[in-house]
Amino acid sequence: MGKELLLSLHSLKEALASDPRVQELDRLEAEINGDPLVKGLSEKLETLEKAYEDVLAYKKENDLVSIAAQKALYAAKEEMDANPLVARYNAAFVKVRDLYMEIDNILFSPFRKKSLAWEAQ
Repeated sequence: MGKELLLSLHSLKEALASDPRVQELDRLEAEINGDPLVKGLSEKLETLEKAYEDVLAYKKENDLVSIAAQKALYAAKEEMDANPLVARYNAAFVKVRDLYMEIDNILFSPFRKKSLAWEAQ
């Protein structure tokens, strides 16, 4: 049984690696990682996220300073999402996420049904 399981998992790994959706996501990820504009946008976003977290550590969410930090963070996120390369990556990511969710459902839904039935008792 252990050997069969390992062979099945290896086959699944190979199938996923050769899936065009996964390959496209990998290609776009490599492209994003090498793009200086996206890197700059990402660093800006991370800086503003940290600044917003810092503000929330000593101000309430509805404070003017907090609201200003939140708006700056939102604008940076919009700028990042508007980048064509990032938009293509996000679209590819959704396709791969859906594939993984489908696999998860096939593999684990029988166990979830049993677990839910047991919890209902």
